[in-house]
Amino acid sequence: MNTQQHFLKFEAVLAHCEQRMTEPSLKAAMKYGRAMDFFDSHNKLSQSGELLAEILLPSYA
Repeated sequence: MNTQQHFLKFEAVLAHCEQRMTEPSLKAAMKYGRAMDFFDSHNKLSQSGELLAEILLPSYA
């Protein structure tokens, strides 16, 4: 998988987290994503985040 595909997956999961927040804040979305175990402590997609990305972007699975 190339860098662009990794970025698209990350962006899709982050956008999903932003939609769940009441305030449009990147910081709040990242906090939510870590709490839901979509991102690890290094802000990379976790295994759960990868699975969510496959659901959100099935063409990049």
